[in-house]
Amino acid sequence: MVAEERNIAADVLKAMAHPIRLGVIEVLADGERTVTELYTELGCSQSMMSQQLKILCHQRLISIRKEGTQKYCGLCNRDFLKLFDCMHTHLRKFLHFKDQSACFCDD
Repeated sequence: MVAEERNIAADVLKAMAHPIRLGVIEVLADGERTVTELYTELGCSQSMMSQQLKILCHQRLISIRKEGTQKYCGLCNRDFLKLFDCMHTHLRKFLHFKDQSACFCDD
């Protein structure tokens, strides 16, 4: 990559670097969702979701289309889901993260 590409790539990665934005991409892996479904599923306010979607749209990670009064969100590039596989492996293999729901302690 040349310097300009690295700068643009860093901007795209920054756009993903928020728990809600990561959640949006993860949820949209299963298909389109309305904005209401997203903020309900991810447990945030409508205004917070709106801010996060704007950032993802700006980097063309997601698209938003309006149908009647509903806004539907979808992924622009499903290849970004490969980053989730890489992150999942990194969290478990190198950072030794264990899912809390799968953790059975002997305390």
